[in-house]
Amino acid sequence: MNRLEVTRHARAIAKALDLQLGFAQIVETAPHGVLPADPIEWNLRFTECRDGIGELIGEASETVSDVLPVVLPGTAHERLIDWAEGHRGSVLVLARHSGRGPHSGLGTTADRLLKSGAASMLLLPSGRERKCSAEYRRLLVPLDGSPNSESVLPVVTRLAQSLEAQVILAHIVSPTAELPSLETQAGSDRSNTSARARNYLETWKLRLLRQGIDATVYFGTDSETCERLNLIASRLEIDLVVVASHGQTNLASAPYGSVAGALAKSAPCPTFIVQPDLRIPLAKPGRSGFMFEALAAETEFAS
Repeated sequence: MNRLEVTRHARAIAKALDLQLGFAQIVETAPHGVLPADPIEWNLRFTECRDGIGELIGEASETVSDVLPVVLPGTAHERLIDWAEGHRGSVLVLARHSGRGPHSGLGTTADRLLKSGAASMLLLPSGRERKCSAEYRRLLVPLDGSPNSESVLPVVTRLAQSLEAQVILAHIVSPTAELPSLETQAGSDRSNTSARARNYLETWKLRLLRQGIDATVYFGTDSETCERLNLIASRLEIDLVVVASHGQTNLASAPYGSVAGALAKSAPCPTFIVQPDLRIPLAKPGRSGFMFEALAAETEFAS
């Protein structure tokens, strides 16, 4: 039920980041991967899947070239995880829900893909929740003062420049917390936390402005970071939240941090959760690499 919505957003992100676009259809098999006993039925299902993908490719080829059809037999999350692990640095685009049943949190497939940490993910509210623009004119970027959260900024730069989008940098500080990357500065008492956090956001805003990007900042104090970010996204009519998979906690055993996980489940707009291995072509022709390593060395975002 969400295929057209997913198609629009996949096409938009592929064009903005200069990625190859592929449409995947999973042909569900019996438990334990047992194929149907009737080979004629199996071939018919494959044919139907390829025909359906062909329609999507025809629409997508108007804006994105070199579209790849993928038909995978098996269980949806298992096969997509396998595919992502074989294509490291890719982006999976899907709706949070299939469009059927209750809409809260993540559907089974989206949840298991997110927990696998196998790829960056663009998660969309289902069509029944909200129709979302795929033009991405306003990007919300949560930062927590850690290098991990900042590592998403080269991707944000590419998106903003490609889409001519405005970037809103946001930091929500807990009433009892301090920005870890700023703790070594003079006057680190709690009374200066707000001022230092604002200066931190303004520093990154200035760097984006120097890249020709329309940028602004939002600073707030709240014990419920995700709820405040969702409120910002609604009030400012954000088209896309772009967040690093990990923030200041950076637990190696976890596929994503608490803020990224909460936004994935409840954000009122599409949420792009970026893993450190995201691989996209660099700005210079003929070059490609890991976005967070190669591009950082060429821009002001090098830390």
